[in-house]
Amino acid sequence: MTLDQLSSITGLNKGYLSRVERAEKMPSIATALKLSQAFSVPVSALFGEAVDDSLIHIVRAAERPAVRQNSDEAHFEPLSQAAGGLEAFLLFPGQVYGPDGRVDHGGTEIIFVVSGQIEVQFADRTVILNSGDFLQFPGHIAHQVRAPNGDGSALIAVSREKS
Repeated sequence: MTLDQLSSITGLNKGYLSRVERAEKMPSIATALKLSQAFSVPVSALFGEAVDDSLIHIVRAAERPAVRQNSDEAHFEPLSQAAGGLEAFLLFPGQVYGPDGRVDHGGTEIIFVVSGQIEVQFADRTVILNSGDFLQFPGHIAHQVRAPNGDGSALIAVSREKS
């Protein structure tokens, strides 16, 4: 794009645009917004800010395994096995605690209840969580999860400590 074309699109003076291009002038926020619109880029891109694509991990819903709808049996829907020591999945717990009993693991676990009610049992207590509730605890604390009404789902994320 030429300076003439850019001037025409933005309504900014061609001489001024030339000085901005040569870093002799710092554009105002209003000017930066006009330029970003003209180039169809975020304002941050004009200042050299960019995020490395390899740092952003996306898993589309259509790429995940199908979810079983049997409330008697717990099942998981993996969301991510991304590098960086974080695992995330949707948990659809059964109505009864699983036959394996309590589990424990390294790192930290978070549970965010997406829908229904979730019960988390520790050695000395049971925590009842409803839709929108959040729980965080060290993974080495033995625990097990169930959906007493059979309709609960939760986002589970486990950060794995690096060795």
